[in-house]
Amino acid sequence: MTSLAATYDGKPTEQKKIQLKRRAVTTTNLNSGGDGISDDARRGLPCSETHRRNLSAGVELEESNRVRHCQRLEIKISAVAVGSTHTHHFTTSTNPRKKEERTTREVGVIFPKITSIWLSPSFSVSLNTKPVSSPFNTGDATETLQHLHSHRGSLSIKKSQIAFAVDSIYNPPKHCHGMASEAKSFVRRDRLLELEAEARSLWEEEGVFVAESRKDPPKAGEKFFSTFPFPYMNGYLHIGHAFSLSKVDFASAYHRLRGANVLLPFGFHCTGMPIKASADKLSREMQQFGNPPVFTDTKQAPEAVEEESDTTPALPDQFRGKKSKVAAKSGGQVYQWEIMRSFGLTDTEIARFQDPYEWLYYFPPLAVEDLKAYGLGCDWRRSFVTTDVNPFFDAFVRWQMRKLKSMGKIVKDRRYTIFSPLDGQPCADHDRATGEGVQPQEYTLIKMEVVKPFPLKLGPLEGKRVFLAAATLRPETMYGQTNAWVLPDGKYGAYEISETDVFVLTERAALNLAYQNLSKIPQNPSCLVELTGYDLIGLPLRSPLAVNEIIYALPMLTILTNKGTGIVTSVPSDAPDDYMALHDLNAKPALRAKYGVKDEWVPSAIVPIINIPEFGDKAAEKVCLDLKIKSQNDKEKLAEAKRLTYLKGFTEGTMLIGEFVGRKVQEIKPIIKTKLIDSGEAILYSEPEKPVMSRSGDECVVALTDQWYITYGESEWRKMAEECLSNMNLYSEETRHGFEHTLSWLNQWACSRSFGLGTRIPWDEQFLVESLSDSSLYMAYYTVSHIFHDGDMYKGSKSLISPQQMNDEVWEYLFCDGQYPKSSDIPSDVLSKMKQEFDYWYPLDLRVSGKDLIQNHLTFFIYNHTALMATRNWPRGIRCNGHIMLNSEKMSKSTGNFRTLRQAIEEFSATATRFSLADAGDGVDDANFVFETANAAILRLTKELTWMEEVLAAESSLRTGPASTYADRVFENDMNIAIRLTEKAYKDCLFREALKNGFYDLQAARDEYRLSCGTGGMNHDLILTFMDVQTRLIEPICPQFAEYIWRKLLKKEGSVVNAGWPASNEPDLVLKGANKYLQDSIVLMRKLLQRQLLGSKKAAKKGAQVTAVAEEKLKGLVYVNEQFDGWRAHCLGILQSNFNQQTRCFTPDAEILAELKEILHKDGQAENFKQIQKLCMPFLKFKKDEAIAMGSEALNLKLPFGEMEVLKSNMDLIKRQLGLEEVEIFSATDPDDVAKAGSHASLLKQNPPSPGSPTAIFVTSK
Repeated sequence: MTSLAATYDGKPTEQKKIQLKRRAVTTTNLNSGGDGISDDARRGLPCSETHRRNLSAGVELEESNRVRHCQRLEIKISAVAVGSTHTHHFTTSTNPRKKEERTTREVGVIFPKITSIWLSPSFSVSLNTKPVSSPFNTGDATETLQHLHSHRGSLSIKKSQIAFAVDSIYNPPKHCHGMASEAKSFVRRDRLLELEAEARSLWEEEGVFVAESRKDPPKAGEKFFSTFPFPYMNGYLHIGHAFSLSKVDFASAYHRLRGANVLLPFGFHCTGMPIKASADKLSREMQQFGNPPVFTDTKQAPEAVEEESDTTPALPDQFRGKKSKVAAKSGGQVYQWEIMRSFGLTDTEIARFQDPYEWLYYFPPLAVEDLKAYGLGCDWRRSFVTTDVNPFFDAFVRWQMRKLKSMGKIVKDRRYTIFSPLDGQPCADHDRATGEGVQPQEYTLIKMEVVKPFPLKLGPLEGKRVFLAAATLRPETMYGQTNAWVLPDGKYGAYEISETDVFVLTERAALNLAYQNLSKIPQNPSCLVELTGYDLIGLPLRSPLAVNEIIYALPMLTILTNKGTGIVTSVPSDAPDDYMALHDLNAKPALRAKYGVKDEWVPSAIVPIINIPEFGDKAAEKVCLDLKIKSQNDKEKLAEAKRLTYLKGFTEGTMLIGEFVGRKVQEIKPIIKTKLIDSGEAILYSEPEKPVMSRSGDECVVALTDQWYITYGESEWRKMAEECLSNMNLYSEETRHGFEHTLSWLNQWACSRSFGLGTRIPWDEQFLVESLSDSSLYMAYYTVSHIFHDGDMYKGSKSLISPQQMNDEVWEYLFCDGQYPKSSDIPSDVLSKMKQEFDYWYPLDLRVSGKDLIQNHLTFFIYNHTALMATRNWPRGIRCNGHIMLNSEKMSKSTGNFRTLRQAIEEFSATATRFSLADAGDGVDDANFVFETANAAILRLTKELTWMEEVLAAESSLRTGPASTYADRVFENDMNIAIRLTEKAYKDCLFREALKNGFYDLQAARDEYRLSCGTGGMNHDLILTFMDVQTRLIEPICPQFAEYIWRKLLKKEGSVVNAGWPASNEPDLVLKGANKYLQDSIVLMRKLLQRQLLGSKKAAKKGAQVTAVAEEKLKGLVYVNEQFDGWRAHCLGILQSNFNQQTRCFTPDAEILAELKEILHKDGQAENFKQIQKLCMPFLKFKKDEAIAMGSEALNLKLPFGEMEVLKSNMDLIKRQLGLEEVEIFSATDPDDVAKAGSHASLLKQNPPSPGSPTAIFVTSK
């Protein structure tokens, strides 16, 4: 790759010099058409943004065959004139039609004749080059670039005048030979974008997705109501949103095509703290750093985001933000201002976002535009935003909360909750940057009292009771304490718990305790003395239930201070970690000396406390010896030791000590825990199971909060939820297991918040309704939302109803079979219309979501419907999917492996994006959006359009009359099979399978048909049927593409989205099998022909006879044996008698072999059994597998079709496929036919034909 670039570096001054120099650039793709610069070329060049102190221009040329075969090259130059708009001229004598003036960023220059490039009014570069002969050659191109290089002298310009970059050289495809098939073409993509715009316009004009209820209740299958969790509006929609959304979109389109009345609405979620937190961060940054802010701490923003002038939009195919998802959500990692810049916003625009409501008015309309461009089949009249900015939705949520409270399902209580100290409120899943799904982990905090006198370091604590506080999950093992553990280098503190008590633990644990009312000053831990682990080693302790009156604090090197309290109580009889750490101290005098440990502090005896049948009285000792663990640092083996012993200790262990001797551990564990707490020797302590970061950027704690809770998990309510779940279609057993697991542990959920956006708790307006609690029933709101909003997603300015009229009595009437609200002043016809809408559309037929919402939102959705709705209105189905990867890697802004939906559409088109989303995956495992698939879809779909246009243009040349040939019948049958299989895949929400059956397989059938028809040509009616069927089958996935074909090519009336599912006849599976036999036979014959043409080198070396023929006019003699005979017939008879058709199972192999041996004995071949067995076993296994897959037909002696007939009907195809002059079909069981092989008859003995496997002999044609 040769590249010339102009670079500019330095401090901002009046005059700067630009010098042209060479640099190497690697570019893998040159754009070959349309308006543009290839994405790869763009990414390979420096940007020309005006705020950078690096101005560059580059010219790239790829020296490849594609260039050598082109008659010209075109350069794209991006130019920006700061402060004013300059007109840039370019001219070319080779393409006069393109002479024009541009005031945009892009200036085109045509090789080989360049008169001048006007970069600004202040200077120009003259490139006088000679005309280039055709075909274009690399030498001339290089000479031109060298000419440019020779003019590289110093050019003096002002920084304020111009910033420019030469982005790429590309080859217009119309002037290239053989290039279109090799390079990506934006022309193809742009064609898809054009037809998408046409389809969108038609759909909006005709209102094809507007869904109206009908007076009569729908019968089964007559309506389909589906929803997608409304996305949170703190940014653009991305491919992850689109992946989940595609499932519900494809399903809705399928049911619409089937004739159902379909409702697919779409709303926007703005409730909660993220938007408010981000707005507040912007305010703080402006106060601290100015407006626009000038950040002094660049380390907080590891990669600056380029600033754009107000007149310079972001490039559509580049995501400029470099933050990870976590970083973008957590204010402590990057500045919020930089995150907003990554959205392409200017500083002037960003300043407005310190008002949280600006977000609500900015992002939802952009999302609507993106989704319309995507082709979502949505009734946009019903769209709305949440929070009190929408007074209708606000009234709806208030009713829902009051209704649940009146039913006793919302209570005020004190509970352990994940809590954000910075926000001063609970931090639910949607409020978290990391740690979604993490719950409070409850421990028993053992109070190990420090025995006086205190050492000097603890002198300030005289007069107080001082405890080392150790968190344990196994209070029943406290009988076996031999010592306590501390981390020598760990940081600890002595924290005031009360007037008299002090706990020694980590700061993190002290903060958790302070939010659980276990601090002298609530929520503010008071540290009296800062300590390290070294200060604690050797402290004498009295610990509850310990056999030894005094135990000591000793060093342990593997303690984690981010879990528990940093103090660990040691039970070496049952804890492998404790056993090995104590073993190290006993066995290594140097280790004791290093930490100043006296011999008398180290216990040598282990106290047995639990008997485990498999491990005895000292489980830890036994398992450590069995696994040959060397030291406390052998982490992997110690983890395995704990896995082996802990569960068995709990489920099978029996107590050996204390008042509960002989009783099972699982019985007495809670009793001992309660006893320790009641006696004051221990307290309850909770912390997050794993680290949780709030979106405000602070690490969360567990707090004991007094707030409003929804009583999920209450026994009777849970039974209703389980009943609902049992009757739902979940499309996956893994999804069902996820719900069952969630229902088993989910309990009270904090539904109130004091910070953020949303609806106020109606009876306690100091609190807001939490974001997952206002989004569990809104599917019902969709059914009437168009009457409120009618396209206005905010206040419903067009509504004939006021929000104040929507009182509880009205909501009750609409959704809960309540009495008619006689006191309401809403017109009765409007009330009746709303009631009709709900009664018609409910229940919800399908909810689609990512699997991560099973543990919260989706389960809340089930609970709320069972509480508030009649049984007939409980939801019918939930379809969950995994996350989406891009090119087999996790989506990440930090690596650039990220696409917004808008970027994907601009890069690939909506059609190719949808195609790739369907192809990405169907299950609950993570799916994969592959760019190559999207690019291949562009090529494949546009080629299909071209093929259809060409066929229709030459329609008169197609063969007319009935579809009667063998190829016709096979093709028609393949279409019937594709229709049936695609229908089943769509019905089961298996869209990758639908794409395979309804596009790839159908395309392959069409291609095979074209090949099979040969000179006879394709049948006119069949080809038109194919176009019709293909269009309808692909419509749910690529509706804009299908709309174009339907209206513009096939000249059909109305929209394809309502065209109806294609009719089909019952597929002929025998014919399908016969065609597979034909195709497989041709492949087999080709291999035999190659062997005969080339000879067998391996066989020749071994001296085997090889029959070779000359590669001239050849004749094929194809021999068929249509029935199994000999030992194969015996094998099939045995398998038939030992096969259960219903279960598709065989009797054991031993019985089958015994029966075979008996038959051979009768035939007098018993002595050859072992030799015959070697032949039989592969055949038996093959046929068993076939029978299990296909049924007993696979065990028949003959195939269900005539092989001779199939081959004779397709001799012309065989000739064309193999390049033969003649083909004859013979029976291998007919001596006369065998004799016709002449001297080649020996080949039949070497390779005898059998049913499904013919043999071919090739001879020179006379």
